[in-house]
Amino acid sequence: MSAGQPYSYVVAILRRDRGANAAKRRASARDWTIPIVGAITPVGLIVVNVAAFIVKHLAEFRWTIAILAFVSGVMLNSWAGLNIYRVIQRRRPDHPLVNERNQEVVLVAGMALIVVAAFLTALFCYLGLSNANELPNGLTFVTGILAFLVPILLQAAFRGAYRRKRPDFTPSTPSPPPVPPAPGVANRT
Repeated sequence: MSAGQPYSYVVAILRRDRGANAAKRRASARDWTIPIVGAITPVGLIVVNVAAFIVKHLAEFRWTIAILAFVSGVMLNSWAGLNIYRVIQRRRPDHPLVNERNQEVVLVAGMALIVVAAFLTALFCYLGLSNANELPNGLTFVTGILAFLVPILLQAAFRGAYRRKRPDFTPSTPSPPPVPPAPGVANRT
């Protein structure tokens, strides 16, 4: 066996496995295409019926939707705030916002900002659903699309921010001192 043979054998196995996995993915996508396309109409009918029911009883649903918007806003804004804090902490460890003595102030101010933003989101949601005859309106639709995209875009941004810059590795403990020569052995320099 030559020196390059084991390496080429491993590469051939990996290529074969990649090809098998790609074939499995294609077969899986092909198997799911028809059921997904076939399910579009029934799902659309269900969505239309649910939407018609909600519009018919909009006054009752307004509070529920506003409360859910508040809870969603608190959760999303807290998650975003925590990730922003972590990015700043990682990239700028000397920044005053991430200094340990300022943690309580940053936490209280951050939570106040999060609650105010969530409250405004819920309020605008409640006011936007005040009249069923004005639905659907462009502002509500665009706001909903943005609310849907914001977590996805933030997740992509935070993942990129965590991957981009890695701190230089510096050992926290000094290296051990050199080992002294054994007793009775002369120094040969």
